[in-house]
Amino acid sequence: MGMSNRSARAGMGFSLVEVLVSIALLSLGLLGAAAMLLQAVRASGEAANFGAALNLVRELSEKTRLNRAVAGRRDAANGYLVASWTAASAMGETGGTDCAAAGVACKPEALAHWDMQAWKHRAAKALPGVRVTVCFDGNPWNEASGAHAWACEADGPLLVVKLGWLPRNASEAQRRAAASAPPRLVMRLMAEPASEGARGD
Repeated sequence: MGMSNRSARAGMGFSLVEVLVSIALLSLGLLGAAAMLLQAVRASGEAANFGAALNLVRELSEKTRLNRAVAGRRDAANGYLVASWTAASAMGETGGTDCAAAGVACKPEALAHWDMQAWKHRAAKALPGVRVTVCFDGNPWNEASGAHAWACEADGPLLVVKLGWLPRNASEAQRRAAASAPPRLVMRLMAEPASEGARGD
């Protein structure tokens, strides 16, 4: 009888250990699954950001090609040129001529400024912490750092757009690092270099 009780207690103890081990293994599995799910959500968010950036670039490319005479200029009349604009800058900008209003006929220069202002506001809504530069450049790739560069060559032959943005729900450390981060997307806007006659010198 005593032997039987000891065997039963030993069996119960062994079963309890098995249950605890099973719970521990299940917890580890759930933690791993949660980490994978979090990574998938982050990747999905970044893919959405990159897709939004590509759509913005395609839209701006279409606008510059339709208004090529202005987009090819290198002076203040080229409203498409932007120097390191950020989403925070949108708050202080004032409106110009609304070229979409009924009965308004904008000259190409005014259309360029209106196009760009409307586009920047869309970029600010689509991409968190967006930063934009549109300039003439020859080689946006920085060999020393192995990344694209925000700086532009003043006499570069290509009209390019440079975009940077933050991850969704960016941490404070990511926000601080964004100031020195290189552009995340750099693309050429017009199919061919601007002609010499369009420099506006």
